[in-house]
Amino acid sequence: MTLTLDHEELRQRLVARIRHSGHLTNPRVAAAFAAVPRHVFAPAAYHVDEAGQVGDVLRGDRPEQRAAYLEAVYSDNAIVTQVTADGRVTSSSTQPGVMAVMLEALDLAGNERVLEIGTGSGYNAALLCALVGETNVTTVDIDRDLVNQAITALGAADYRPAAIAADGLTGHPRRAPYDRIIATCSVRRVPAAWLRQTRPGGIVLANLSYGVVPLRVDDNGNGIGRFLPQVAAFIEARPADGPLGPSVDEIVRTCMEGRGADSAADVRAVELFTDPNCEFFWHLAQPDVYQCGPLLDGGEVHCLVDGATGSWARVRHHGDEVTVTQGGGRRMWDEVAAWCLRWDQAGRPGHNRLGLTVTPEGRQTVWVDTPTGRWRWDLA
Repeated sequence: MTLTLDHEELRQRLVARIRHSGHLTNPRVAAAFAAVPRHVFAPAAYHVDEAGQVGDVLRGDRPEQRAAYLEAVYSDNAIVTQVTADGRVTSSSTQPGVMAVMLEALDLAGNERVLEIGTGSGYNAALLCALVGETNVTTVDIDRDLVNQAITALGAADYRPAAIAADGLTGHPRRAPYDRIIATCSVRRVPAAWLRQTRPGGIVLANLSYGVVPLRVDDNGNGIGRFLPQVAAFIEARPADGPLGPSVDEIVRTCMEGRGADSAADVRAVELFTDPNCEFFWHLAQPDVYQCGPLLDGGEVHCLVDGATGSWARVRHHGDEVTVTQGGGRRMWDEVAAWCLRWDQAGRPGHNRLGLTVTPEGRQTVWVDTPTGRWRWDLA
């Protein structure tokens, strides 16, 4: 892509911006951001509003859009780079400040073998190449078209890691073992395959709920770590044989049009449910529950839907009264509310007081402050 503005200057401004935010402290990671041109990996940038609706697109090859496009690409913001025909986001370039936090959490010395799950645009893979060398980087994505586009962009930036179209939830055993695995997509549970493909002493960096957790792998193959203070929401990993989750419109339609059994509910549970730290906790425990709200319909309405079973819950909060309507095979609100009360009993911990232990067999336990403390729960 030929653009007339000084991209090196724009990169330096971006580095300065991330440094100022406090998210970039490692000189080697800063040098990688200064070296890799982000616009090469994002020829188009879609606007997404606060409700998650995709709007207009900016393209770098349109002269009338060039200034706005470059402003978007070299901002410290996520960039949506691919959407489906019905407007759902399927690929994006992560906010650089979040990328910096995650790259620093990998604790890279410069010679580690790294597996990236979720190639996306290829920008993060390029940063990894700048940090550890392209021969040490393997990147996989389930979307073959995205991988092919990333290979082209990586080549244009003079990086040639191993880029493979594959189901990242199974890792990539052919090039294992790895010193580091980093996922730039969210998962409901950390795949045990990632731990088995990581050397003892290595790190698996995963995104669950809206948190990022670096799991240090011990000699027994267990991954143990506490969630970072930085929050991050990634696009959910797509399984090879599974559909995308429900869209916001589908969640609202299922919830608002559904006919089910009404019951009264504890106002306190709803207040807990809407606390951001509690939301992180219950969503960690119930990752198959999609939610949106509050909607205004004679009070605040929260919608919850299980995309796999079609179960749903509608929680209407008006003053001191709460009415819950549930339908389908699960009593979904009851399950979520139970986790909210567990969080309350544990002292309402912030998300960065929570940690995760994952065994090589896939058993996963969330805990508060310490893996062996009083407050810990196995995740189904």
